[in-house]
Amino acid sequence: MAFDPSGQNQRFMSEINVTPFVDVMLVLLVIFMVMAPHFAAMPGLEISLPEVQPGAAVATSDRVELSVTAVGDIFVDGQPVALTELKDALRQAAPDPATTVVILMADEKTAHGRVVALMDVLRQLALKKVVIAARWRETEDTR
Repeated sequence: MAFDPSGQNQRFMSEINVTPFVDVMLVLLVIFMVMAPHFAAMPGLEISLPEVQPGAAVATSDRVELSVTAVGDIFVDGQPVALTELKDALRQAAPDPATTVVILMADEKTAHGRVVALMDVLRQLALKKVVIAARWRETEDTR
C-alpha cells in the first residue's frame, strides 16, 4: 500500500491481534503450574527458632519434621496433630525408627514442658535420631 499524503485513502485497523497475548498467558500458566509444588512445600507456620553457631547439616531421605508453635500447637510434616494423637502420627510418618531422623523445630517462646513432652513421646517410640533446629546467629553475642 503506497503512502497517500492527502489522507483520503487511509483505513485504520480496528482489530487487536490477541494471539501473542494468549501465548504469553499460556506460558505463564505453565510456569505457575510447575512452580506450585515448590510454593506449597513450605508450610506457613510462624516459628521463631533460637539462634546457635553453625554446625553440621543433616542430609537424609528418611526424616520427619516435628514443629511446635509459640502457643504450643504441634505439627508433623506440616499437618496439625493433637498431643494425644502424636504417637500414631509419628508411627505413620516414621515407620522405621532406627533410620528416621526427627527434626524438632520449636519456637523459642514455646514452654519447656511442651518440648519435654514431645521428646518423651519420641523416646517412647524409640526415635533416637533427633535434631533440634535453630537458626544461625548473625552477630556474635557477648554474654
